[in-house]
Amino acid sequence: MNISALSLITVNQILADVISETEDYDYRDFTKGWYTSQIQQCLEELSFDTFINILDDDYAFPSTTMILELPANTFNVRGLWVYNGSLGNPSDVQMVRIKSGAYVNGPSKSFFSENKAGQTQDPWIYPLSETTQDDLIWASMQNGSVHFPDKAGTYSFVHIRYNGTLTPIGDTPLIPQFFRQAVKLWVTLEYYRRMRKRNPRTYGSLFNAVHNELYAPFVGKWDVAILRSKSMDSKAISDYKEYLSKMNY
Repeated sequence: MNISALSLITVNQILADVISETEDYDYRDFTKGWYTSQIQQCLEELSFDTFINILDDDYAFPSTTMILELPANTFNVRGLWVYNGSLGNPSDVQMVRIKSGAYVNGPSKSFFSENKAGQTQDPWIYPLSETTQDDLIWASMQNGSVHFPDKAGTYSFVHIRYNGTLTPIGDTPLIPQFFRQAVKLWVTLEYYRRMRKRNPRTYGSLFNAVHNELYAPFVGKWDVAILRSKSMDSKAISDYKEYLSKMNY
């Protein structure tokens, strides 16, 4: 599946379809900002379910604190490297491994770990030799930031590859065409969910019908959207990331 800039759907295009369904033409039931927020939240959920948005960023190494805050809207770190050279033009690259159960104390200090050569060793983990471990760089993930050991401080830059949400909080959403039907139904369902509390008799059956259309296993629009996203090749994903920078309304 391939995409182009022309196949990205704007908020107003989604709203035109949703308002036609809900008949909330004057935004008397909910504000336009509420509808826009639902579109954004839907894209967040699609990001979590599809892992479609893969991003790469480079930073100067945080030599003072040895702590790198993860980019906004990160929910999964796919890879981490330190390197020399210049920013974005690496040489002498070294992979950094995120060690589960590790806790780096801070600059010029050691670290706690479930398995550590020559010291604490988890009996369920085959221990690496000290020579092998000396060649590796381990970091820990704590409260949305990466904590590096002193060994990483000999490098000048950090490269991080991660999954991010499709639309950062506060930005104007742009919706891939193959997500259009799922997004429309999501927003409509949220409308009926809230209106059902006001008038269960009128909106209960409408909620159930839309819920089934969106979430029916395999044939529902949510599963179809996920399947379509997985059919995208790397070039299509790269193009989508480029077009996302052209936010329009």
